[in-house]
Amino acid sequence: MLILDEGTAKIYALAANGKEKIIELLRSGDVVGQHWLFAPHENQGFIQATSDAWVCSIQYDDFQRLLGESASLSLAMINNFGNQLIEAEKNQLRRDLLDAKARLMAYLRDCAVESGQIEFELPLKKKELANILGITPETLSRQFKQLAAEGQIIVNKRQITIC
Repeated sequence: MLILDEGTAKIYALAANGKEKIIELLRSGDVVGQHWLFAPHENQGFIQATSDAWVCSIQYDDFQRLLGESASLSLAMINNFGNQLIEAEKNQLRRDLLDAKARLMAYLRDCAVESGQIEFELPLKKKELANILGITPETLSRQFKQLAAEGQIIVNKRQITIC
């Protein structure tokens, strides 16, 4: 299991043709690989830092011992799993139900809420954002331009302001 203490990272898988598919974005405080601590198995993806990062890790045997000793750790792990399930469901619903522009705007609103400000820096490259949203980089660019033209956002490179 890995805990991202500081920085950002992405979890991705590679298709047979070498194309990268981003599965999840990690931010400071996120935990990944919890499932490996309950039932060891082969990893199917990769993790790559997308900014300078500090990572903590723990092995299966050590974690099992800690769970038995700490009810607060067990509760924190359950809450983290719950948050990941909610986020995965939200992302799936967006991909299934929203068009590209609505997906992008929903993502930008989430970033604003998370940062606590209407002005924030995109936490990843636009190509990676397109991958996460399930659209092409060209479509993402068009949607940014359209949202800006409609006055919903202001874009200055990776700096975004929600209007």
